Amino acid sequence: MDKALRKRINGIKLFLMDMDGTVYVGGRKIPGAFEALDVLRSKGKSICYVTNNSSKSNPSYVARLASMGVYINENELYTSAQATCRYLSTKQQGKKVFLLATEDVANEFRRYGIPLTESDPDIVVICFDTSLSYDRLYKACSFINEGKLYIASHPDNNCPAEGCPMPDVGSFIQMIKATLGKEPDIIIGKPYSGMAEAIVEKYGFARKEIAMVGDRLYTDILFGVDNGFNSILVLSGETTPDMLASSGIRPTLVLDSFKDILEYID
Repeated sequence: MDKALRKRINGIKLFLMDMDGTVYVGGRKIPGAFEALDVLRSKGKSICYVTNNSSKSNPSYVARLASMGVYINENELYTSAQATCRYLSTKQQGKKVFLLATEDVANEFRRYGIPLTESDPDIVVICFDTSLSYDRLYKACSFINEGKLYIASHPDNNCPAEGCPMPDVGSFIQMIKATLGKEPDIIIGKPYSGMAEAIVEKYGFARKEIAMVGDRLYTDILFGVDNGFNSILVLSGETTPDMLASSGIRPTLVLDSFKDILEYID
């Protein structure tokens, strides 16, 4: 084993964990992933589940993990919806938002004090709205067409699910582009810098002490590469070895499953 690589992995203080495809798929735990995280915690490592999936609020994700027998506090989980709320409350303070999102996530925006409106917004925000209706999608298009600032919580094309992937925000973005010829003015989640800035601010670690762990090249791994973090690709979700070889993206470390991280930890 490469000694320099082993030293680099041991120097990681904060593991940012993707969820879908990394520690579970649907309601099924990926064998050994959560157990490996328990070992890392016992060695003083910090863990934060970081997900682009903006269909649920932070408390709902904490409850979902608890239903799987995984107990964390709300400080150990961060979503693209939260990062979007941070951006709006710090850089677009007081601006009115038309939001495509589930009611659970809309309530999270309200907790951040973001004014939501159904008419004459300053900003349109697209989250992973699994309750999406045609009328509201068309309403969002109408506001975007008027030139309102257009923000997407993240760029994922689909969300891993048992049987068939679910259309995600990236699919909504493509649909709006096909309709209006417009792309988002700002995308917040992985791999973009808005999410990275939020993580560094929240946890206070140097970027070289942080690793992003995930199964997607164009979000998780690119997030690490583009923002100065370490990046650990797991082949338990979307990415295959052939996809990695043809991508041009080079992770710090590639594992068949996250449980294999323990081979690198002293």
